[in-house]
Amino acid sequence: MSVKQVQIAQAGNSRQAQPPQVFVAQGQQVEFINAGSGGTLLVLTPATASILSPTPSSPVTIAGGATVTYTFLTPTGSGYLAQVLPEGATPGPIQGQGAAGTVLTILSSTNRDPGSRTGT
Repeated sequence: MSVKQVQIAQAGNSRQAQPPQVFVAQGQQVEFINAGSGGTLLVLTPATASILSPTPSSPVTIAGGATVTYTFLTPTGSGYLAQVLPEGATPGPIQGQGAAGTVLTILSSTNRDPGSRTGT
């Protein structure tokens, strides 16, 4: 079983994931690593949460220096979305369609719309 690592980097109050996209493959694990010292919220759309095991409730709080790991179930659609926010932020609905195909796109805390070229 392969593990795809996604590192959550901090710059002040902003958060971003590296890499910002991972392919969704049944049985593959995805490990979210909070590399900073502050807490991070991992906000998931319902479609994204439904293909993860164990099934998380959104948002998932990841303490500074901590890791959470999920296994992908069988994808049932495409364009999966998530977002990383600083702990204490108020999550809002994640806007956008996501990438074509079975790809999980993880938006930064400064980009609420994946189609936005300005990063806001």
